[in-house]
Amino acid sequence: MKHALKCVAAALLLAGCSKPAAVTAPPEPQALSRTEFTGRVENYFEYAPLRSGKPSQVRIHLTDLSDGAPVEKAEVTLTVRPKGSSGTAAEAISKVGKVTGIYVAEVTVPNPGEYDIEFHIKNAKLDERMPLSDFKVE
Repeated sequence: MKHALKCVAAALLLAGCSKPAAVTAPPEPQALSRTEFTGRVENYFEYAPLRSGKPSQVRIHLTDLSDGAPVEKAEVTLTVRPKGSSGTAAEAISKVGKVTGIYVAEVTVPNPGEYDIEFHIKNAKLDERMPLSDFKVE
């Protein structure tokens, strides 16, 4: 009987020594995307949900509609303004991505609210402004 109790106690101790449950990070928020056009450019962009005071990455895919080619060697500037305002809340200049026609910018909006974002796309062939609205910053 003593031997049986010792075996049960040992089994319970061993069971209590198992690895703790792995701590998992909270899931990444789902990226948002939009496709917008000017008469000359298609702008498909993906971005992390905008949170006040935190940087959000914007991946910009640009196509020249005159020939269907990716927009090369452009300077893409994003200007963020409170909805309906002419003041600037934030501005970001993109970096050229690893693939032609793709640009990456990181924008940090200081306060929550409704915002407009203007994309200014400029290279040797283009000088396009694309004002867009309906961006919510939490």
